Amino acid sequence: MDLSFQKYENAVFLEYGLTEKWTVVARPAVQNVRLRFEEVVDQAKGFGATELSVRRALPGWKQWVISAQSGAFIPGSVENGFNKPLGQSGLDWEVRALAGRSLKLAKRPGFVDLQLAFRERSRGSGNEVRLDATLGGQVTRRMQVHLQSNIVVGIPSSRPDIRTVDSLKAQASAVWFFKRKTGLQLSLSRTMVGRNVVRDSGLTLGLWQKF
Repeated sequence: MDLSFQKYENAVFLEYGLTEKWTVVARPAVQNVRLRFEEVVDQAKGFGATELSVRRALPGWKQWVISAQSGAFIPGSVENGFNKPLGQSGLDWEVRALAGRSLKLAKRPGFVDLQLAFRERSRGSGNEVRLDATLGGQVTRRMQVHLQSNIVVGIPSSRPDIRTVDSLKAQASAVWFFKRKTGLQLSLSRTMVGRNVVRDSGLTLGLWQKF
């Protein structure tokens, strides 16, 4: 199969606590995407889907912190889903349960974060169940390492024109806090297996700012 996929993205992920229990989440992204399948080229620049969500802290369980989140993905002019033609629009909705706790890894501080979500997709895309897991550890006083997996399981549709999408992506990250509240992140990611998705590899450079 003659297939080529390239994506360059600049994104801002923002979490802001309105109160002790309520948090707003936003993620706008500007993209430059080019997909070529044999002789057909699909290319676009501009905003991809923008996430806007609100999160509510729930009563914890033992050492676990638990919360629930609901939000929407507002379509842009570029990538609005990894199995949609570029620019194909439609509002997607998501509900998500989150659980996390601190722990010790090799006698150093660490954490585990688990998230389970249902995403309702629009415009000819199948709905999805998503499981995101992160294991993080403090290697030194200024350095953190994160191992992540992102699993997407497509829910089969009765409509034959809707494709079922499955994906497993793994990511490894290192975050260096050169200041107390400011850090630099380097991440490598790879789609390990999937159906109706591009098996891509990615490099991410990020800036963390606590406030």
